[in-house]
Amino acid sequence: MTPSPIEAGPQLVRAADDAGVALRLFGGVAIWLRSGERTRAALGRGYADIDFVAHRRGSRALRHVLEGAGYVPERTFNATHGASRLLYHAPDGAFHIDVFLDQFAMSHQLDFEARLELEPLTLPAADLLLAKLQVAEINRKDLTDTAMLLLDHELSDHDGDGALNAGHVSAVCGADWGLFTTVGDNLDALEGVAGELPLDGEQRAVLGERVAALRVRLEGAPKSRAWKLRARIGRRKRWYEIPEEVVR
Repeated sequence: MTPSPIEAGPQLVRAADDAGVALRLFGGVAIWLRSGERTRAALGRGYADIDFVAHRRGSRALRHVLEGAGYVPERTFNATHGASRLLYHAPDGAFHIDVFLDQFAMSHQLDFEARLELEPLTLPAADLLLAKLQVAEINRKDLTDTAMLLLDHELSDHDGDGALNAGHVSAVCGADWGLFTTVGDNLDALEGVAGELPLDGEQRAVLGERVAALRVRLEGAPKSRAWKLRARIGRRKRWYEIPEEVVR
């Protein structure tokens, strides 16, 4: 029987590690695994896919790990995009696996290569947050996942269990006006839906405080020369990419 995405994600990270391949979870499954029972009960959902990041240099060995575990490659997609991304399906088709190699390019491009191996199971919370908030046309699911992450991670200047490195988030956004703008828009959107989420009063207060604190960190962080030059153009020119839809 094929395991659920929640079970399969950690299993594959361990299998890759045994083969000497660095593989880390991100996306909704990663956030669920980092969350406490109270947050899971309030905001957890069903997961139809598993997102991973791996090093490009280890992709050949990773293919052997995934196919050895019974996962079925999307051969045409992998032949075309295999230098940056791999797509696999569960043996019974119940879910699919997306593997991004070093970089995550959707509405904005995020480089995970140097941070991939900082933690043993998932990308650090700061990178999970950026991956969610870089979505230019964000949906309720991504906003809910972001709320889960913020509820169970204190803003900090370091990575680690229960910590969200706001210094890293601010530095990345301070170098890219477009990403800064999308993240800010999505924090506005999260504040807009927070009152509709099934949270108790304490959770709602924690979420509001952390969104506000993160916004202060983003606004106050140093901005690069490129950031300032792009800010002069502002919203008159589109500042994000429209990702290509993957047909599965």
